[in-house]
Amino acid sequence: MSRVAHPSRNVLEDQSRTLLKALERISRNGGTIVADPPRKGYAFPGGKHLALSTEIHENLWRFKLSPMARDLLDHIVATHDEDGLVRATQQGLGAHFQCHRSKISRAMKMLDTHNFAWKHMQGQYQLNPCYAYRWGSRKQHALVARITDVLKARTIQLPLPETRNR
Repeated sequence: MSRVAHPSRNVLEDQSRTLLKALERISRNGGTIVADPPRKGYAFPGGKHLALSTEIHENLWRFKLSPMARDLLDHIVATHDEDGLVRATQQGLGAHFQCHRSKISRAMKMLDTHNFAWKHMQGQYQLNPCYAYRWGSRKQHALVARITDVLKARTIQLPLPETRNR
């Protein structure tokens, strides 16, 4: 049987005092009460941070991907193997999405331009693991380790206003 440690009376009194002071300050100056504590950056052991996928997902709209490119990206994310590869042809993908092969080709070019996915070899597409997994899962770490050299040349850059070519 495990024992649960309860906070001491002094700790509870300090927390209560802090809360009352915060409420008094809000009542005098106005403001809001936030129940969410400040968020800390997510870090991995060893200092490697691979949570770029969350940042990319939150800013996916900035890439201005076509609806077909978004559908194709979702399909690739859902069907890739442990090496981030999807075995498919443009004709097969066209049949799957009930569209012409040229539409798949344009969508794939868009994904390739932004380094989300690219043609690995005939009949295979490579998915960028920095987009595919959230919070640096074990699968992401393993895949990044296997294709590090490729990923150095194929970084996903967020198209932020301050980085746009003028």
